[in-house]
Amino acid sequence: MHDSKSAYSQIMRVKHFDIEAERMICIMNRVDAIELGLFPLDRAELKVIGGNKRVVTVVDVTQTMVKPNELGVFKDVKEELALKGKSRVRVTPVPQLDSLRYIKKKLDGQELTGSEIRQIVEDIGKNGLSEIEASAFVSGVYIHGYTLNETVAMAKALAENGKMLRITKRPVVDKHCVGGTNGRTTMIIVPIVAAAGCFIPKTSSRSITSAAGTADAMEVLANVSLPMDKIKRITERVGGVIVWGGALDLAPVDDQIIRIEHPFSLDPPGQVIASVMAKKASVGSKYVVIDLPVGPDVKIHTREKAEDMARKFIEVGKRLGMKVEVVLTDGTQPYGQAFGPLLEAKHVLQILEGEFFDQLAQKSCELAGSLLELSRKVKSGKGYAAAKEILQSGKALKKMKEIIKAQGGKCFSSSDLHELKLCANILSKESGRVDKINVRSCSTIARIAGAPGDKKAGLYLFVSEGDIIKQKQPLFRIFSENRRKLKLAVEYAKKARVVETERSVLERIP
Repeated sequence: MHDSKSAYSQIMRVKHFDIEAERMICIMNRVDAIELGLFPLDRAELKVIGGNKRVVTVVDVTQTMVKPNELGVFKDVKEELALKGKSRVRVTPVPQLDSLRYIKKKLDGQELTGSEIRQIVEDIGKNGLSEIEASAFVSGVYIHGYTLNETVAMAKALAENGKMLRITKRPVVDKHCVGGTNGRTTMIIVPIVAAAGCFIPKTSSRSITSAAGTADAMEVLANVSLPMDKIKRITERVGGVIVWGGALDLAPVDDQIIRIEHPFSLDPPGQVIASVMAKKASVGSKYVVIDLPVGPDVKIHTREKAEDMARKFIEVGKRLGMKVEVVLTDGTQPYGQAFGPLLEAKHVLQILEGEFFDQLAQKSCELAGSLLELSRKVKSGKGYAAAKEILQSGKALKKMKEIIKAQGGKCFSSSDLHELKLCANILSKESGRVDKINVRSCSTIARIAGAPGDKKAGLYLFVSEGDIIKQKQPLFRIFSENRRKLKLAVEYAKKARVVETERSVLERIP
């Protein structure tokens, strides 16, 4: 059925497929595709007949799945267009986008302008670019990197393409860790700075490669999928929240780019900086502390690379109207003994309850202190002492309980969190001094055991660097909800050098 308004559009009946593709796709019969001049991976705009909703989709072509004059759509398109029953849509071919020229320009190693970057972000956001085309852009950035101007332009474009959180109270502060280590510093820092009178709407991620992300650990205690209006209300009333950023529409194109980067672990520094700063801009942060762990087993391997990133973070923040401080931290050691959502959440509560003050507590107070100084809540040089006093006085614990309650949680004490009975200890094969604990191996074992999907699965260390250990002494315990997963985790742990020892005797000469 042709539409008289346009020789290049066609009204078609919709056929629904109960499939989630995580991108906008339509399926049309080859007869219709030829008539509309469309080929596989071309784009077509779908507009609901009798409504205003429209979306750009990638075209797939078939001879059997749909009939002529019939258009197949997956659940993603159905939900975007709010299609019901026997819907009809107007199908219009979309001409080649200007973004493709800009992507080619980046692949050739040329600098993109702000408007060109903004157009690419907009087209990714509305599914105007196919996954192959968007991947080509990510490849160009990985190969050639960003100039500082491009990084700033990308950060602005990502933030402006999504929703913005408007906190009316001041000062609005934030922190971010580039990642690679364990320990939930965020869950200690947020209640400390909130108790000091700052406002911190902390959006966090779920794990991609580690045993737990902050959102995974916080979810053990409270709901982390909150709407924007509730995040605003809780932050302004209580002082802070700890929520999952993926549940919001803050810089949504950034999440799409991260999904493209993930299979090959592509982390071009310019895109990382733009990604982080876009999220901070989207929640209205004015004072930001960035934690860059440095070490061979984390994302940033050398101090030189860390210092270069630090300078760029500070300059990008300045151009976005933020005051940024970057802290380089030791990424060669674990922070705290726990790996896995429940174990890490319990460890945080034990620190807040004053049960112990370890490396995780130390690092958290140092970062919280930097935020307090940056936002001028305390005088320069007094931040760490102020943060530690708030933690050890119980004020941070009280504030954390307020945050948990505001987010609909029911778990307020470490004693409420019970470890799994299904577990196994890994024993030392030799005596000596603990020289190194491989953080990446600990995370891998915890993930094999089921973390972060199984919230209670994980690994708990019994030793720290510098400890003197004996042969057959327990080094760590693996927890799992599944016997098969536990067996696989134990097998891996016995082969991996998780805990390396330094012996006093280097060689015996007869």
